[in-house]
Amino acid sequence: MASKPGILTDWPWTPLGSFKYIILGPWVTETIYSIMVKDPKEWDLTNFTVIPFMLWRMLHNQLWISLSRYRTAKGTNRIVDKGIEFDQVDRERNWDDQILFNGILFFLANKYVPGASHLPLWRTDGVIITMLLHVGPVEFLYYWFHRALHHHYLYSRYHSHHHSSIVTEPITSVIHPFAEHIVYFALFAIPMLTVVFTGTGSIIAIAGYITYIDLMNNMGHCNFELIPNWVFSIFPPLKYLMYTPSYVPSLSLKNQIPSLGL
Repeated sequence: MASKPGILTDWPWTPLGSFKYIILGPWVTETIYSIMVKDPKEWDLTNFTVIPFMLWRMLHNQLWISLSRYRTAKGTNRIVDKGIEFDQVDRERNWDDQILFNGILFFLANKYVPGASHLPLWRTDGVIITMLLHVGPVEFLYYWFHRALHHHYLYSRYHSHHHSSIVTEPITSVIHPFAEHIVYFALFAIPMLTVVFTGTGSIIAIAGYITYIDLMNNMGHCNFELIPNWVFSIFPPLKYLMYTPSYVPSLSLKNQIPSLGL
């Protein structure tokens, strides 16, 4: 919890506890119903992939968590040479809230946003547009939003919750108040909505983009280094596509502002 919690700190389904996934009931029921009564030619593959994609994201995150805790327990090459406190584990136990939130928004977009249903599996132009929009306006806006979060007013009410974790784990990357996640999704929705509205969207472009964000978030918050420095010396532009784990813990300890990253 932030030092001075602001509005929209808690997730709307917090009172439901472990029963929170019941919220997906209406959309799951509608999906099953469409499979049973519609002709296979009318099936919307985009709608059918929402739940499997949510499960993939959970598995992906869990793999990173397991790897990180193994390396932390092993005690070698740790960036912050400390153990993980039980308070941090408790604070970060609801890391799947953001996946549930995204899943709800994907279902809503699939139903109500023009062009967001019956997407093809692949379109090369949409993938290129997604990449360009991410390295351009998304990174720019994210940088300034992150700077704003480190202003004492917003930091004390929201972002201090994230920086309560000194020994960062991969999933620390998504431990934010609900209000922050609303803005994060709005930023990352820029490429996705653009390809949808321009008719260049595809299932792989959107799923691949979110998976890339998860990958960077998880790797960037590990308490050990995965990418050696010589890789950035050989290919300097790589620093514009990813950040290193050794930089993020310093952000937690020194309250600095990152230059780039998710």
